[in-house]
Amino acid sequence: MTPIRMLQTALAAVSAMMLLAGTAQAADGMDVASAKTIYSQGAKADYLAGYHMKKKVADCSTCHPNDKVTDSQSEIDRKCTTCHGTYDSLGKKDMAAGQKISAHAGHLSIDSCTTCHGGHEASFAYCNNCHIFDMPMKFGRQKIAYTPVDLSIYRDAMPNRTEKADFVVVGAGGAGIAAAIEASRKGLKTIVLEKMPIIGGSSLLSTGGMNVAGSKQQKAAGINDTPEMFTQDTLKVGKGTNDKVLVNVLTEQSNSALEWFESLGGKLDLDPGVYGGCQAPRMHYTKSGGIGRYMIKEMKPALEKSGADVRVNSQVVRLERDKNGAVTGVLVKGKNTGLYRISAPTVLLATGSYANNGTLVSKYHPEFFGMVTSAQPGSHGDGIYLGQDVGAKVTHLERVQVHPNIASGTSLMITLAMRTNGGILVNNKGQRFFNDNAPRNELGAAMLKQPAQKVWLIYDDAVVAKRPKVHQGYVRLGVVTEADTPEALAKKLGLPAEEFARVAEPYIRARAVRHLEKGRVVLFGCGVGCPFFSTDTAAVLRAAEINADVILLAKNIDGVYDCDPAKNADAVKFDAITYDEVLKRHLAVMDSTATSLSMDNHIPVLVFALKDPYNIVRVLRGEKIGTIVKEA
Repeated sequence: MTPIRMLQTALAAVSAMMLLAGTAQAADGMDVASAKTIYSQGAKADYLAGYHMKKKVADCSTCHPNDKVTDSQSEIDRKCTTCHGTYDSLGKKDMAAGQKISAHAGHLSIDSCTTCHGGHEASFAYCNNCHIFDMPMKFGRQKIAYTPVDLSIYRDAMPNRTEKADFVVVGAGGAGIAAAIEASRKGLKTIVLEKMPIIGGSSLLSTGGMNVAGSKQQKAAGINDTPEMFTQDTLKVGKGTNDKVLVNVLTEQSNSALEWFESLGGKLDLDPGVYGGCQAPRMHYTKSGGIGRYMIKEMKPALEKSGADVRVNSQVVRLERDKNGAVTGVLVKGKNTGLYRISAPTVLLATGSYANNGTLVSKYHPEFFGMVTSAQPGSHGDGIYLGQDVGAKVTHLERVQVHPNIASGTSLMITLAMRTNGGILVNNKGQRFFNDNAPRNELGAAMLKQPAQKVWLIYDDAVVAKRPKVHQGYVRLGVVTEADTPEALAKKLGLPAEEFARVAEPYIRARAVRHLEKGRVVLFGCGVGCPFFSTDTAAVLRAAEINADVILLAKNIDGVYDCDPAKNADAVKFDAITYDEVLKRHLAVMDSTATSLSMDNHIPVLVFALKDPYNIVRVLRGEKIGTIVKEA
């Protein structure tokens, strides 16, 4: 029996071994001798600095060579890895030791020990900003709150020093990193400022793919897609509210963006599925798992090679202006360096969303206030505040959508490929309630109307086979429930078993016909369960049983030819041909049993290309396409 999976609403408790490393820096205004006493005795000894001193494995100078501490704290990180090993090596040790979850083997690929481990303050598991793992950490706490800062308090603040640059990028997500790479390549002195302890932003958490029109991957698959079609789809889903000029930039340059990424060494494959709101397959993804993690990982070496100066733990708190109001640089608050100014003729704001800022959410979309978001914890809309402070206008801030692919009660984004490759959604009544492949703004709105605003994503082995690594990751995270039958799964989930079983009810001819009489769409899954009968024969058999008018046969070939067109360039395609001719010539349209069964039941067969899914729409519209196989 094929197991059935469901994405659970809560994360299971797991444990992970964490790296014990940190700083031993003397407190401000304190001599080294006093610091050693304080951190080896009393309350401060509960921090990692004190622990290392008590164990006599380190003192201040061990972690702070030459008393140097940058905002990124990279010099401390290097000392940590010298003693304890690299992030990757620790991850391998954790997994080899049988840990189900390891923070060192996570999707963020954090290479900064100080992201989680603090020498002079409580450590915390950065993962818990999005998850609710039970990660015991010595000298630590479960979670830290990244809260929005009132930037107005810095309006009149004075810097302690000034430096110069040609180009400043605020925010080190995907957009900011790409801009920094190109600016540095063109010879500009570029500084990237990221307030969080790691780069990547919300881009790092993306689990879907990259929409591209006109890619070489599409052309290789025979997919006809253009930027114009991409624009049409985007404007349609946006219900006319989109800025067409900006949409055109997105669609017309989508392939250039993909080619640029591939020039860095990345590689994306075309997902054959047609996603909600798209006329053709245009989603490009990575088979390694989450696309965001993969893309940031591939872009990071290029960023480093470009020579751009990347600074984390560095928040821009004010845009600097001259007497005419022109932006001339930024005021930065560094974690350790305090307030300083960077003068630059060009500043790019690439700060991301405001999804983790309750004030802005309640202002622009109050019905979403308190809702869990998939955005990274520092998504506070800083760029909005910074821009407005210098007179910038904002637009469409109310255009926020509910993403239908979040594991309930968590910030864990589930790739929509689990739906588009065969997964289905049911509500608390065990019923399907909407088109699973609808545009996500429409699907999200429909989900909010369901009882308790809760739905279940159901998928089987066929979906697992298409996304095995993704599925395995969800299993490790404890968000998947499995059962061998719909009834067993319904029991585990507390769903009405009888109602849920109808989602994939067994085939009974009379019942199928009754569904059709009520105007419903009936899907026949798999074959007939008998050996030596192909799926073609199964399809014709079911068509005959329900008195179908025509069989639409979607193949890898666009019609019936007099010989194999893949082997003979002179092959001739038929617009129409009889059953007898197909059998007589032994044409490989479908197996002979299926052809004979179609002939005996007087059901014409229309053969057309599957590679362009929109062909089905063209057939239903009566457009001339493919080859019709019928009686003389």
